[in-house]
Amino acid sequence: MAKKTNKPPVAQAVPVKPAAKSAPIVKDTAANKYLDTKYLCLILGIVSFVIYFNTLWNGYVLDDVMVLKENTMVMQGTKAIGELLSTPHMRGYLVIPNDMWRPLSLVMFAIEYQFFGPNPMVNHFFNIVVFAGCVIMFFLFLVKFFDHKKTALAFIAALVFAVHPIHTEVVANVKSRDELLCFFFAFLSLNYFMNYMKSGKMLQLVLGIGIFFLSLMSKETVITFMAIIPLLFFFYNNENRQRAIFITAGSGAMLILFVVIRSSILATYNANQPAPVEFIDNALSGAPSAISKLATEFVIVGRYLKLMFIPYPLLCNYSFNAIPFADLTSPWFWLSLIAYGALIYFAVTRWMKDRKDPWAFGIFFYMATLSLFSNFPFLMGAELAERFAFFASAGICLLVALAMEQWIIKAQATDITLLKSTKVLAVLLPITLVFSGMTIARNSDWQNDYKLFKTDVEKSPNDARLYHYVATAIAENVYEKETDTVKKKALDEESLAYLRQSLAIYPTYSEAHIELGRIFDRKHMWDSAEYHDVKALELSPNNATACNNLGSVYLASAKYQKAVELFQRSIALNPNFKYPYFNSARAYVQLQKYDSAVMYFNKMLQFDPNYLDAHQEKGMAFFQMQKLDSAEAEMKFVMAAKPNDPSIANTMGAIYLNTKRYPQAIEWFKKSIAADPNYYSAYSNLGRAYYLSQQYDAAIQCFNKELSLDPKNGRDVPYIALSYQKKGDMANALNYEAIAKQIYSNFKLE
Repeated sequence: MAKKTNKPPVAQAVPVKPAAKSAPIVKDTAANKYLDTKYLCLILGIVSFVIYFNTLWNGYVLDDVMVLKENTMVMQGTKAIGELLSTPHMRGYLVIPNDMWRPLSLVMFAIEYQFFGPNPMVNHFFNIVVFAGCVIMFFLFLVKFFDHKKTALAFIAALVFAVHPIHTEVVANVKSRDELLCFFFAFLSLNYFMNYMKSGKMLQLVLGIGIFFLSLMSKETVITFMAIIPLLFFFYNNENRQRAIFITAGSGAMLILFVVIRSSILATYNANQPAPVEFIDNALSGAPSAISKLATEFVIVGRYLKLMFIPYPLLCNYSFNAIPFADLTSPWFWLSLIAYGALIYFAVTRWMKDRKDPWAFGIFFYMATLSLFSNFPFLMGAELAERFAFFASAGICLLVALAMEQWIIKAQATDITLLKSTKVLAVLLPITLVFSGMTIARNSDWQNDYKLFKTDVEKSPNDARLYHYVATAIAENVYEKETDTVKKKALDEESLAYLRQSLAIYPTYSEAHIELGRIFDRKHMWDSAEYHDVKALELSPNNATACNNLGSVYLASAKYQKAVELFQRSIALNPNFKYPYFNSARAYVQLQKYDSAVMYFNKMLQFDPNYLDAHQEKGMAFFQMQKLDSAEAEMKFVMAAKPNDPSIANTMGAIYLNTKRYPQAIEWFKKSIAADPNYYSAYSNLGRAYYLSQQYDAAIQCFNKELSLDPKNGRDVPYIALSYQKKGDMANALNYEAIAKQIYSNFKLE
């Protein structure tokens, strides 16, 4: 019997194969991934700056005047931030009964104004900065959406978004900073929410919720995210159901808080009143029938979809009759209906098969964010606007990237080196170059109102408002800068032609009547001006501009009391409209109510402290009141800005003449004549100054020069006679007395 042992059995030797050459170890892969993402963010930021760089030389256009250029709160700089946060959106420019609360862009404008003043280049620069931030936030969101597995696809989508021409209105129009900030904060909040879903860190959740509230404070567009957020975190990025509930509930709480604050502020200023949608803003409000309204609404959303893929023509305005009313026989209605039906069917069927299908998410995102502006079920303030498609375009850009992945890339691996693929570049480069070229070209159209409207009316010849816009731009951007009288008359005729075309399309367009009245006022055709201003007020009784303009006609026609009544009505309608204050003051001057005139000049100067005409006419009012010290102070202020203005120098001389400071008066009258050697009033005043200072030869010389310039005006001939009398030359004294009698006799006969 064999002896047992406790030793373990010896293992059988196995032949060892030669070791294969080991693959290089990639250290800190997370850091490398971060560096790749950071590099792509830099590229996207550079692309954003390059394609919008030419907007830096653009001026203010469209509504920029309301939110920045003439916004009395914004122009106070940083000290107005508290007021901007606690007042309706338009309060610094216009008092309206149905305002909004969008303070964040105004706060940013106030900060820019504090440090740079009214500088459109600075404002456009920050628009580009925020837009670049939007592009980067969208890219980072998609990187997280695909769990860092499809960075190349995320980059393609963000690149198409960066160069898409439909965004030109949002970036090139300073006013649209609200839309840019809304998008930036919306996607920044999504990025924080996605971080929270991964890490569970409460700080990420709190930051996401707070930033979502900032997006709401920028613009209400992000309300549509209350559909996107649960879709995203309960189905697509759904690692933790409890965290998804916290994200959705937190976002909902911020929406409720926003609505409460907004309602409270608007109610405080009585700015939460419902207001009907104007026909000129959205013609659907006057659709001939419910069927026509429905068909046209489908045509409009179809136009949005078309612009996503064929962004031409791009227009700054879509008013009556840019998009004609449609009916059920319209091919555009059926094309739109079929296209959206196919999109919905495609999205739903794919989503039912795969609750994380990215194609379905792209379509759902597009549909949800566009729904707010679709005019279903309630009407928007405009039929269509390219800025309304800013959020929705992100969904389409995702679909474009997915299409490239499926039909061009055809691979699961999407490392960023794939972007160097010949197939990818063959498709991506043409899209990028064509869209970039279109964007850069369109940016130049936004240089100023005149160029923008003149360009767009040629592309949309049935838009009543665009014709009115061109006429207004001619008056404000071209006419005032033109010095040639003949060219000015030609510009007026051009404006009249545009306005008549506007009224041919829409005969009851009050704004066109207002502009016609303004041109006829300028041409001194008072009857025509009055007709159109009265017509405008019949069509729009609460139009402050029409009241002011009709008052101006009465002021020019010497109907001063009627003018004052209309100016006061204009002020009541819009207390932030500065011109009725100025015009009221001028009317009170004519009524010789100088105290009232000075009061209204002061009110006007609260809006624009450097408005020289107000200072000058206020100085003249003080002069008439014999408050010569105050008159002198006002005229010196004006003279500092207009040192070569002969009328101001003449007024300064008159002030010194009335205070018997003859040497100073003589010097100012000489300055007036030096600025304008043919200014006969200055010769008259200089002659009187010489006479009163007993310099009779110089006085006679000045009066004779005045007569040579204005032979029919013999008001100073008696001074010539008196000067000769003072010199003891009675022969010439009697001779000029006879001339004076003859002049006054002829004057009485005439």
